Amino acid sequence: MNNITKIILLLLLFQNFYSFTQKTRITVSNITYAGETLPILKEKDFITQLYDTISFLKFDQNGKAMADVPCNFPYLLSIPMYKYQVWFCIEPNKQYQINVPNKRNLTLEDSLTAYFKPIELFAPTVPYDSSVTQNAIIELNYAIDTLLNKHLKIFRYKIKRKTIDSLLNVIENSFLYCQSKYFKDYLFFKIGWLRHFSYERDVNFIIKKYFSEKPVRINNLAYTEWFNEIFYDYLSMYATTAWGENVYSSIAKAKSPTELRKDLRRNPAFTNDTLIDLVILKGLHDAYFTNNLPNKIKFPIAQLKLTIDSMTLVACTPELKQIAKNIRQKINNEETVFIFEDFALNDFDGNEYFLRNFAGKFLYVNICDFRSYSFLIDQKKIKALLSRFSDKLTVIHIVLYPKKESLKRIIQTEQLHGIFLTTDKPELLKKQLRINALPHFIIYTPNGKILNASAPPPEESMIMYFMEMMK
Repeated sequence: MNNITKIILLLLLFQNFYSFTQKTRITVSNITYAGETLPILKEKDFITQLYDTISFLKFDQNGKAMADVPCNFPYLLSIPMYKYQVWFCIEPNKQYQINVPNKRNLTLEDSLTAYFKPIELFAPTVPYDSSVTQNAIIELNYAIDTLLNKHLKIFRYKIKRKTIDSLLNVIENSFLYCQSKYFKDYLFFKIGWLRHFSYERDVNFIIKKYFSEKPVRINNLAYTEWFNEIFYDYLSMYATTAWGENVYSSIAKAKSPTELRKDLRRNPAFTNDTLIDLVILKGLHDAYFTNNLPNKIKFPIAQLKLTIDSMTLVACTPELKQIAKNIRQKINNEETVFIFEDFALNDFDGNEYFLRNFAGKFLYVNICDFRSYSFLIDQKKIKALLSRFSDKLTVIHIVLYPKKESLKRIIQTEQLHGIFLTTDKPELLKKQLRINALPHFIIYTPNGKILNASAPPPEESMIMYFMEMMK
């Protein structure tokens, strides 16, 4: 090997190494977070909506923090900040100082309500520069919100195409100053979504014009939000059409991505192979996670999973193969029986139990927070509704954060129904079960398998549910 060849190889190696080690620096200064450590998250993919922790913001006593995050292409990162969820679009080899809201802790009501969601916002840079991609996104979102608030009737109900196009042209022209490729795509798909919202209602026209004829942008928020809207549970819907009449057998019998591709290509709107595979992945994901919904095509679970397994091998790009793996992992996590076998629980005397100790009957497990205002109300409902099923059903209450003496007194005074257990690791239990709100109910079969991981709460409608379940 001559010296020139060696130099070329070294340059190629250096280029390859550099491409995988690009970093972007995030700096934050806010005294209300002094001493805090907050994770920085990146979405694995927009279909599973799972997240990886890619770095941490460690605030010193003056409220200053800095983090370097891997960044080979533009994408949105997320920082959970108690009451807020901060989003920021980063690009390779850039440095940003971002302005975040003051710390606001979650109230007890926030932590207990099933409907609580953090306040989401895009954090601007300091100093503010409108040409920065993040700030251009903020200004565009504000312009669109303002436009819809002012002209909603024109956009949605009084369709005047020339008027709408004129308004959208004003928006497009006002953002010509931002030359970021990420922002140009973001603007294109936002404008497309507005046209779809107003007068371009033919879904197949949208699929062809905005998705098939354009490159797939799996890291662009405007693209992925619109994609998820257009293709929600798409295979279940498409299977009811003439073009998709073979979709059910392609999954239930053939378990074949190749056959699904043929099914989608029967629709002339699909001309992009990468898009087709992405729609298949989205469709398989949604078919699994909406399988319990009424009035829809339902595919057999085992065959769904086998088809996803095939997509991990044959999807047309490495990125799509990884999405298929993420979907499979999400399903595995969903089906893992965390607490039945190995999570230790305790009674009031400190005796250790596992849920497996109660096998032999159906289990209705109520994971609840003693501090909740509805705690006693729910207990009384469970007593009234479920005590009649005692011969076939055991009710287990896993009470988090209890005042044990107060709890024992309530159980005795109200003659509550079921077995009451506690844990000294409530946060770990919630994390393992991926519980976002309490109370949460799970039903196990007599042999310890999960029958319903999100069982209904104690209401009158449960009577028929349990009678049917125990046949």
